Amino acid sequence: MSLLLPIDPLDPAPEVLARVASAFRRGRVVAYPTETLYGLGVDPFQEEALERLYVLKGRPAEMPVSILVKDVAMLQEVAHDLPGPAMRLIEAFLPGPLTLVLLARPHLSQRLTAGTGKVGIRISAHPLIGQLFASYPAPITTTSANPTGQPSARDARAVLSYFPEGLDCILDTGTVPGGIGSTVVDATGEAPSILREGAISARRISEALT
Repeated sequence: MSLLLPIDPLDPAPEVLARVASAFRRGRVVAYPTETLYGLGVDPFQEEALERLYVLKGRPAEMPVSILVKDVAMLQEVAHDLPGPAMRLIEAFLPGPLTLVLLARPHLSQRLTAGTGKVGIRISAHPLIGQLFASYPAPITTTSANPTGQPSARDARAVLSYFPEGLDCILDTGTVPGGIGSTVVDATGEAPSILREGAISARRISEALT
């Protein structure tokens, strides 16, 4: 049974953070809040964990999964070649609701890249995320906490209703703003291209690049 864990994002209980770190090490799935929606995280370097995540969401194999990182240094552990335009977007919008698609390092799972050689990467502005990285200093996956095709979850109860079984725990910080998800920008080509307009408008992306 999925366990609902209330947590203060500014002062989380050490035992809760320890549980989350243990869950990631054991290849389990954790639901957590971001600045837009609730997401599902596993250790992206564990194939069994990625398989568990895909089965849980009913996610087709051809759909890649993005990665959440703490900062640019951690970003460079999973992606390489940060062109100038990508750095301008990082400086303008991260941490925040932007997913940058970059060239994946070769050790990343085909599950994450769906065979494209690219990986989506986020740096979240939610205060709890920094606390999670303090206890588990490695990348985790970030994909919306809902079965594929269903509405995204804005609170922990909605996550629990979707996944009464299968999650190690759900970190409950209350309701998140919701609305549309992150804006997705492919920065692997000569000029960045918007794959999905989300919380950051196309106009703001364009302004940051000029």
